[in-house]
Amino acid sequence: MKTILAIIVGVIVVGVSLPSAAEGNVSPDIVRQLPAGYHAIASARLAAGKPLRSFEIIVLSRDDEDGLASGSDGAPARPLIVFENRDGQFVAAGRNDHVVMKADEGGQCDPFLDGGATIAVKGRYFTVENGVACGQHWTDYITFRLDDLSGGFVFDNERREAWELNPSNDPSAEVLVRAGPPRTIRDRLGKATPLVAWRPTG
Repeated sequence: MKTILAIIVGVIVVGVSLPSAAEGNVSPDIVRQLPAGYHAIASARLAAGKPLRSFEIIVLSRDDEDGLASGSDGAPARPLIVFENRDGQFVAAGRNDHVVMKADEGGQCDPFLDGGATIAVKGRYFTVENGVACGQHWTDYITFRLDDLSGGFVFDNERREAWELNPSNDPSAEVLVRAGPPRTIRDRLGKATPLVAWRPTG
């Protein structure tokens, strides 16, 4: 839930709380399980596996995040929680507070919200899309997959790409060019990092 300031016909109404768009897409059973003081800012559904399993992937933000003054501690973490639907009841199946970038990790922008707060889903994979395009231009996409061996989600790959202003004086040249080749990070062969244990490589 976010607190907004609404001005209606000259009357100022303070403290009106409205659900975020993401919360409207989240099962009420999940909303009841969210940590106190947090609300959903993004969500996605994933169904995969044999037998078929159903999951909801939720990204949370602190209710007071918009009103926090910037300081040495930086912005609060944005937890990503995976819930599994087991016989009609949603059960928390994994959490990581490092996958979704914080508001101050983009320099001039918010790498998650300004990029559309996207969780892309395909088959047994989901990807959290972080990126900025104001001053700096870069993307950092982190993908996890449902692993039959462990029964949970494990790290699959991280794809990083950056662009910079084109130094060319040609008026028909592209404005931006790649700042080096794209970089893909994967676990070593035979190693699988669970979602809960994944950390940024820096």
